[in-house]
Amino acid sequence: MYELTEEDAVFAFAKAWNRLDSEVFLMHLAPDARYASQWVFEELVGASEIGDYLRGKMRTVRAHGVNDPRSRVRVEIGRTAPGGDGRPCAFMIQGEANEVQAVVVFDVREGKVSRYDLCIPQIHNATRTGVLPE
Repeated sequence: MYELTEEDAVFAFAKAWNRLDSEVFLMHLAPDARYASQWVFEELVGASEIGDYLRGKMRTVRAHGVNDPRSRVRVEIGRTAPGGDGRPCAFMIQGEANEVQAVVVFDVREGKVSRYDLCIPQIHNATRTGVLPE
Protein backbone atom coordinates (compact mmCIF):
# COMPACT_ATOMS: atom_id res chain seq x y z
CA MET A 1 0.00 0.00 0.00
CA TYR A 2 1.26 3.49 -0.90
CA GLU A 3 2.07 5.82 2.02
CA LEU A 4 2.26 9.53 1.23
CA THR A 5 5.43 11.18 2.57
CA GLU A 6 6.22 14.84 3.29
CA GLU A 7 8.32 14.82 0.12
CA ASP A 8 5.33 13.52 -1.87
CA ALA A 9 3.15 16.27 -0.38
CA VAL A 10 5.69 18.93 -1.40
CA PHE A 11 5.83 17.51 -4.93
CA ALA A 12 2.02 17.44 -5.24
CA PHE A 13 1.73 21.00 -3.92
CA ALA A 14 4.40 22.28 -6.35
CA LYS A 15 2.84 20.42 -9.26
CA ALA A 16 -0.60 21.84 -8.40
CA TRP A 17 0.66 25.43 -8.34
CA ASN A 18 2.89 25.07 -11.39
CA ARG A 19 -0.09 23.73 -13.35
CA LEU A 20 -2.67 25.88 -11.53
CA ASP A 21 -4.63 22.68 -10.87
CA SER A 22 -5.46 22.48 -7.18
CA GLU A 23 -6.96 18.98 -7.41
CA VAL A 24 -3.46 17.49 -7.83
CA PHE A 25 -2.78 18.52 -4.22
CA LEU A 26 -6.25 18.55 -2.65
CA MET A 27 -6.72 14.81 -3.16
CA HIS A 28 -3.99 14.27 -0.55
CA LEU A 29 -5.65 16.29 2.25
CA ALA A 30 -7.08 14.58 5.31
CA PRO A 31 -10.74 15.52 5.86
CA ASP A 32 -9.77 17.47 9.01
CA ALA A 33 -6.58 19.00 7.55
CA ARG A 34 -5.43 22.43 8.74
CA TYR A 35 -3.75 25.25 6.84
CA ALA A 36 -2.07 28.19 8.52
CA SER A 37 -0.41 31.10 6.77
CA GLN A 38 1.18 34.35 7.81
CA TRP A 39 -0.75 35.87 4.89
CA VAL A 40 -4.17 34.55 6.03
CA PHE A 41 -5.77 35.87 9.23
CA GLU A 42 -7.34 32.65 10.49
CA GLU A 43 -6.31 29.03 10.23
CA LEU A 44 -8.38 27.10 7.70
CA VAL A 45 -9.81 23.82 8.98
CA GLY A 46 -11.07 20.98 6.83
CA ALA A 47 -10.33 19.81 3.30
CA SER A 48 -13.46 21.54 2.01
CA GLU A 49 -12.54 24.97 3.40
CA ILE A 50 -8.93 24.62 2.26
CA GLY A 51 -10.10 23.46 -1.18
CA ASP A 52 -12.38 26.47 -1.62
CA TYR A 53 -9.55 28.81 -0.63
CA LEU A 54 -6.91 27.17 -2.83
CA ARG A 55 -9.19 26.95 -5.87
CA GLY A 56 -10.02 30.64 -5.49
CA LYS A 57 -6.35 31.63 -5.18
CA MET A 58 -5.39 29.67 -8.28
CA ARG A 59 -8.35 31.07 -10.21
CA THR A 60 -7.18 34.60 -9.36
CA VAL A 61 -3.57 33.88 -10.33
CA ARG A 62 -4.71 32.30 -13.60
CA ALA A 63 -6.93 35.28 -14.45
CA HIS A 64 -4.26 37.90 -13.70
CA GLY A 65 -1.25 35.93 -14.94
CA VAL A 66 -2.53 36.02 -18.51
CA ASN A 67 -1.84 39.75 -18.77
CA ASP A 68 0.54 40.41 -15.89
CA PRO A 69 3.78 38.41 -15.54
CA ARG A 70 4.11 39.72 -11.95
CA SER A 71 1.16 37.48 -11.02
CA ARG A 72 2.76 34.26 -12.26
CA VAL A 73 3.44 31.78 -9.45
CA ARG A 74 6.07 29.04 -9.55
CA VAL A 75 6.82 26.53 -6.82
CA GLU A 76 10.18 24.87 -6.37
CA ILE A 77 10.95 21.81 -4.27
CA GLY A 78 13.50 22.40 -1.52
CA ARG A 79 14.61 21.58 2.00
CA THR A 80 14.50 23.64 5.18
CA ALA A 81 18.26 23.24 5.72
CA PRO A 82 21.29 22.97 3.42
CA GLY A 83 22.43 19.64 2.04
CA GLY A 84 20.38 16.57 2.81
CA ASP A 85 19.38 17.88 6.22
CA GLY A 86 16.07 19.52 7.00
CA ARG A 87 12.53 18.77 6.04
CA PRO A 88 11.19 18.80 2.51
CA CYS A 89 9.50 22.12 1.73
CA ALA A 90 8.08 24.17 -1.12
CA PHE A 91 9.49 27.56 -2.11
CA MET A 92 6.86 29.82 -3.66
CA ILE A 93 8.12 32.38 -6.16
CA GLN A 94 5.84 35.01 -7.67
CA GLY A 95 6.53 37.41 -10.49
CA GLU A 96 9.51 37.88 -12.76
CA ALA A 97 12.13 37.90 -10.00
CA ASN A 98 13.50 34.68 -8.57
CA GLU A 99 12.97 35.74 -4.95
CA VAL A 100 11.21 33.27 -2.65
CA GLN A 101 7.99 34.81 -1.36
CA ALA A 102 6.92 31.96 0.94
CA VAL A 103 8.13 28.64 2.36
CA VAL A 104 5.58 25.85 2.87
CA VAL A 105 6.06 22.80 5.10
CA PHE A 106 3.76 19.80 5.46
CA ASP A 107 2.78 17.29 8.14
CA VAL A 108 1.64 13.89 6.90
CA ARG A 109 -0.23 11.42 9.09
CA GLU A 110 -1.79 8.13 8.09
CA GLY A 111 -1.03 8.75 4.42
CA LYS A 112 -2.70 12.17 4.18
CA VAL A 113 -1.63 15.78 4.61
CA SER A 114 -2.89 16.65 8.08
CA ARG A 115 -1.47 20.17 8.16
CA TYR A 116 0.53 22.58 6.08
CA ASP A 117 1.98 25.94 7.03
CA LEU A 118 3.10 28.85 4.90
CA CYS A 119 5.63 31.22 6.34
CA ILE A 120 7.23 34.37 5.02
CA PRO A 121 10.96 33.73 4.60
CA GLN A 122 11.95 37.17 5.81
CA ILE A 123 10.52 36.19 9.19
CA HIS A 124 11.69 32.57 8.91
CA ASN A 125 15.29 33.70 8.42
CA ALA A 126 15.22 36.43 11.05
CA THR A 127 18.53 37.67 12.43
CA ARG A 128 19.27 37.11 16.12
CA THR A 129 20.57 40.07 18.09
CA GLY A 130 21.83 38.25 21.17
CA VAL A 131 19.92 40.72 23.34
CA LEU A 132 18.06 38.99 26.20
CA PRO A 133 16.29 41.65 28.30
CA GLU A 134 15.84 40.69 31.94
